[in-house]
Amino acid sequence: MKIVKVKDNGNKLTDILLSVNVGWAHEPVGKRGISHFLEHSIFLGNDEYANPDDETAKYGVTLNGETLPDRTVFFFTSLPEDAEDILKILLSLVYNPSFPPDKVEEEKRSKIITSIVHESDYNPWELAYEYAKNMVFKWDFHESMGTMEDLENIDIEELRIWHKKYYHGGNSILLVPEYINIDSLRIPHGEEFPERITRDWENKEIVVKKGLNNAEIVYGFPLEKYDLRAFLLSTILGNYPTSLFWKEFHRDAYMVESRVEWHHGTGGFFAYIGFNDNDYEKAKKRFVNFIENLKITPEDLEIAKKILKIETLRKERSSYKLFSLIDMDPGLKFGSFEEILEKIGQIRYEEMKDPSDILKKEKMYEAVVI
Repeated sequence: MKIVKVKDNGNKLTDILLSVNVGWAHEPVGKRGISHFLEHSIFLGNDEYANPDDETAKYGVTLNGETLPDRTVFFFTSLPEDAEDILKILLSLVYNPSFPPDKVEEEKRSKIITSIVHESDYNPWELAYEYAKNMVFKWDFHESMGTMEDLENIDIEELRIWHKKYYHGGNSILLVPEYINIDSLRIPHGEEFPERITRDWENKEIVVKKGLNNAEIVYGFPLEKYDLRAFLLSTILGNYPTSLFWKEFHRDAYMVESRVEWHHGTGGFFAYIGFNDNDYEKAKKRFVNFIENLKITPEDLEIAKKILKIETLRKERSSYKLFSLIDMDPGLKFGSFEEILEKIGQIRYEEMKDPSDILKKEKMYEAVVI
């Protein structure tokens, strides 16, 4: 197991996160929804801890989990003196589930099948993002929590097989504070790793009609390898008063935003425009012209470094700091906010002045909700 010791910087609470590197974008047809189903089943108790909520309640803590495209994460926040005891409970549940039949079936009916994704779950701008991510990452968000057809046929034996394949030390990362004793941790060994399931989308543009008077637009650019410059470029564009994207569109849009995401070792740069009318073709012409003529100055870069440093330090103080760390550094190449900021500070203007190698117009996707 890869273990990353994270500096707590005097935090009076302890945050621990375990990532098992298998998620819904690894699921083939027939098993769509198994990652989410397994995540829930793990919390139903095992032979050692039949009622885990009662066990952790003694410490004022609730264990949590989340199913993501490329990983399933388990996490908690506790008082420092209780963290090692709670971690033992969490590891026991994650790596040694017993799948009590009655509880599993009830969870499937009441929590898993009812979580199947519907477009009505999203507001229009969120929907535009999801369609853009579909094209950039070559997956389908509609299937992220499973399909009725597949879930109906996934039973405890299927859960056991999936768990045995991928829930082992070689496919896991544990993020803990430096003072946590990990010498006694017992994690099963394994050699199987999941393969990403990809879907080819025929078009580079998707328009979803919802009867809006405005246009929610997200432009997506694939990033083939991890690159910290993308975070700086996102800040330079951004939606701050100093941001170039905002300066260009603030009269014709009620909101602009840019963000970066990394999954499965590849990334996506996303630019969002909440355009004031639904003439998305006009907006596209403006946006393409904007990126074709985008010029970054040394001052833009220095301002972006300061903004990004402030935002990153805020994340470091947040109770979700481990989520933020793994979002910014998914492969844990650096392993700390301090190292990330140090590396960002070293990025030179010559590396940033021409953003065309990040925003490649010929690879741009467009998702529109009108």
